[in-house]
Amino acid sequence: MEVSEVSSITSGSDPNDDVATAKYLDMIRTMHREWSALEGDGDAGVQLSARARNTIREAVRADSRHGAHVEMPPTPAGPFTVSEASLRGVVRSAVDAVPGALALRTTAEHAVSAQGARTRGRPERLRVRISAALDTSDLPSLARRVRSSVAQACHDHLGLDDLPIDVHIEDLHEEERHEH
Repeated sequence: MEVSEVSSITSGSDPNDDVATAKYLDMIRTMHREWSALEGDGDAGVQLSARARNTIREAVRADSRHGAHVEMPPTPAGPFTVSEASLRGVVRSAVDAVPGALALRTTAEHAVSAQGARTRGRPERLRVRISAALDTSDLPSLARRVRSSVAQACHDHLGLDDLPIDVHIEDLHEEERHEH
């Protein structure tokens, strides 16, 4: 780990401050050099433990499987998050519940998270890509019904209100006919 050099140090009126600060910075530089040397030699005292490595591996597997955590509005029980896969699942169910629509793909724009890099902030916009039934006569009406269904599901299941939802019709499909 490289330590930034400090070119000039301004202190208060005490001239001993500059000397004390210089000694402190020198101690920090020495510690970093020693730590880097120990890391380079493979010293177990500065290496991650097997338990820490396993925890990191499990977190990476979970993130790749379910996506990052996404912040939701707090409930009376406190703040909560859902996985990106859960958010997409709520949206997919809402789209597929609309006659003549099939969910294809959903993406979200997120606010900056207050919880760190592994968590995405609250969704600020959804982009829902759908396939419309080939015999749909009014595509704008279908898009409005999909938007309404997704907005209601986001409100009911996640507490998300007033979320902009863009509906893109990307494909057409033939509805399956079930003969009895």
